[in-house]
Amino acid sequence: MDRASIIKVIALMVTGFGIGIDFTGALILVPAIENSFDADITSTQWVLNIYALFFAMTMVAGGRMGDMFGHRRMMLIGLSIFLFASVMCFVSPSLDFLIASRALQGIGAGCVWPCTLAFGATKVSKPEHRAMIMGLILAGVTTGNVFGPMISGMAVSFGDWRMFFLANVVFSTVSMVTALVLMERETQHKKGEHLDFAGMGLLSFAVLLLLYGLDVGADWGWTSVPLLMLFFVSAVLFFFFPMVEKRVKEPLLMPQMMQNREFRITLGLNMFNVSAAFVGLLYFPQYMQKVLGWSVFHSALGLAPLTVLLAVGSIVSGTLYNDFGPKRLLFWGYLIATVGAVSIVVMPSGLGYFQILPGMAMIGLGATLTVGPSGTAAVCAVKPERAGLVGGLSFMTHLVYGAISVACATAIMYVTSLSSLGKRLSADGINMSEADQRAINGGTLTTDSAKAVMSKLSSAEAERVESAIAAAFDTGMNMAFVFAAISVSVGVVLAMMLDEDNLRSVES
Repeated sequence: MDRASIIKVIALMVTGFGIGIDFTGALILVPAIENSFDADITSTQWVLNIYALFFAMTMVAGGRMGDMFGHRRMMLIGLSIFLFASVMCFVSPSLDFLIASRALQGIGAGCVWPCTLAFGATKVSKPEHRAMIMGLILAGVTTGNVFGPMISGMAVSFGDWRMFFLANVVFSTVSMVTALVLMERETQHKKGEHLDFAGMGLLSFAVLLLLYGLDVGADWGWTSVPLLMLFFVSAVLFFFFPMVEKRVKEPLLMPQMMQNREFRITLGLNMFNVSAAFVGLLYFPQYMQKVLGWSVFHSALGLAPLTVLLAVGSIVSGTLYNDFGPKRLLFWGYLIATVGAVSIVVMPSGLGYFQILPGMAMIGLGATLTVGPSGTAAVCAVKPERAGLVGGLSFMTHLVYGAISVACATAIMYVTSLSSLGKRLSADGINMSEADQRAINGGTLTTDSAKAVMSKLSSAEAERVESAIAAAFDTGMNMAFVFAAISVSVGVVLAMMLDEDNLRSVES
């Protein structure tokens, strides 16, 4: 690459680094947020899910507007929104306010990310450098993924999880300055584009209802009429989405794209690679804190086998893309991630940290070989003027399915651990109401509700209850990874179906 391209890539990596910090860092904050607002995991997961949902839903619009008005301009607008939302997260007086602020953060990130990818795909010196550039940008993001937990761990260690969002303010400011100084202003953009507001609204609402149903299912009852109605409405919206798309001038999913079999497979490959990684990023730190008794900072360090592999591997996979092709990388990546998820389930619980270490490493390696190549294949399949749209579309499917995976895994984990906790308490001769069991289920015993339950117990009973909670959490986590393993295994099949020779431009 020439010097000008290298400078642009550095600017894009800095921007990616700032986005990468936010997601994994927020994952580590879940127990601290539970304590701060006296909430349970099914509520605090929305701090994660709402960000991923709005991030995903904004990306196609952000990418399309980047194609229309300039990728650099949309990056700066998105970073401004992200910076403002980070300030709102920092001053949040309640969980609902924090969740709303995280939604706004997601909107800002959704404007930034597809334009970052598109800028990298269209502004490099040679087309054959695309895969390497994409790998470097993803390396910036995943390096942020490595440092995110450490920054949030330090924030909690200093006594206030809000300090993490102050770090967001700093890094988004640095990203804005870098973009202004190192990236040139674009003068030519795609003309005559229209945003598919109907399609985006319909799809967003369908996914939102689905995620909300998964969130409240344990409280409402999985066979309750209101919950079934919620799922029914979500299914109806998904059903009508393609019908609406046929009637709009420029649909969210263009017919030229969706008629191409290989591009559809590529979109699927962008989905299923996140399941094990997202579930791992959510539950590995909690396992280390709630079962092993580690501090937040030590848990962040314990997550390094996953996050470091993601960071280093993104560069490696980018350099291997042209030599080995996406099919081979995706097949082995998905296979390794599937084995990693299965290993979490089958490893003996008495091994402590070593119960999750092999699986953590394999999930990290598998994600390394799938996330970059699947995104690169999708962006490289279209002409440069569509790079923003397709970058947004591919990562929209990536994050929406990630949010759905987290919601499904959390629902499975919660129900399984609650059932296991009840059985273990009965076996130990401890009579506890269902409401009290729900208050302590999940392992966070420092909330006001959990403290009230534990105060009713003698010291001997409290010790047995704590042991039962840890065992129940482990059982629930294992079932969450059963779901993750099944989900990731779908990617193995899709990778085998991919025909590289037909993975061509989807537009004439």
